[in-house]
Amino acid sequence: MKAGSAERITWTGHEAVLESARASLLDYLRDLGMRDPALVNALALECLNHARRRVGPGLRDELLRRAIEEVQRRMDVAVARWLGLNASRDAHTIAGARAALLMCRKVPSTDFLFDDPEPDPEFVSRLKAVLPMATPPESPRAMAPQKLDFFLFKSA
Repeated sequence: MKAGSAERITWTGHEAVLESARASLLDYLRDLGMRDPALVNALALECLNHARRRVGPGLRDELLRRAIEEVQRRMDVAVARWLGLNASRDAHTIAGARAALLMCRKVPSTDFLFDDPEPDPEFVSRLKAVLPMATPPESPRAMAPQKLDFFLFKSA
């Protein structure tokens, strides 16, 4: 038996749970600023299908939590791509950029993150300008060599 057919069999009879989680996920996507109905529906369906493979049938809250995590992961990857960052190494910068994008946006929609292949240079520069910065700014300095004393021997 294929994994896809086993997945359909196990979720049979739980369509109400899927539809309830889908409605909540659509509301969440709209709260993130997405406006294009086709894009919102497609993203919700993809994230629900991804989450459904990791959750037992009938567990609505767990399904919704995993679907929201997948949306957040995809949004972080999109923000990282727009800013030219690495999604795993620059997690703090990406989180700050996501917060700045959602709190200070002047664009009416965040659909561009998911459907626009080319970043807008003006928007990227404005987003980089509002990224959180360390206060005071970090200024790495060379550390002077230190002599270490050990119980049985001395360092050179």
